[in-house]
Amino acid sequence: MLNRVIDRAERFRHDASGAVAIEFMLIAPILFALLFGIITLGFFMGISHSVNQLAAGAARASVAGLDQTERRSIANAYLADAENRYPLLANEAISTSLDLTAGTNSAITVVVSYDAKGTLLDVANGFLGLGINTIKGNAYVAY
Repeated sequence: MLNRVIDRAERFRHDASGAVAIEFMLIAPILFALLFGIITLGFFMGISHSVNQLAAGAARASVAGLDQTERRSIANAYLADAENRYPLLANEAISTSLDLTAGTNSAITVVVSYDAKGTLLDVANGFLGLGINTIKGNAYVAY
């Protein structure tokens, strides 16, 4: 009887059939955390770039206007179409500010803020405490 127990213990000690599963169990959390971080960083960069391009595009589009009212109207129309121009952005999360200056130094400053609530960044904030709640972009064009 003792020999049977020793034989089974020896077979169990030399059996490597579950080693891959245990190694995967040890490595998987690190792998998934790394993958989640890469996806989150890519999403943040995409949103940030889209917000900056939206502000720059609205400022550039306003140049076609002949007066301040027309320039404001063109810039607002460009900003209202943000969701169609930039697929990562949702119109309800965008807040904008236009500052037009008149006179000899006419210019426009467009400020775009994007609320990250309800996005992948909000999930990452919960896990990692990144503190990214709002992404801002701005553009300035002198006429």
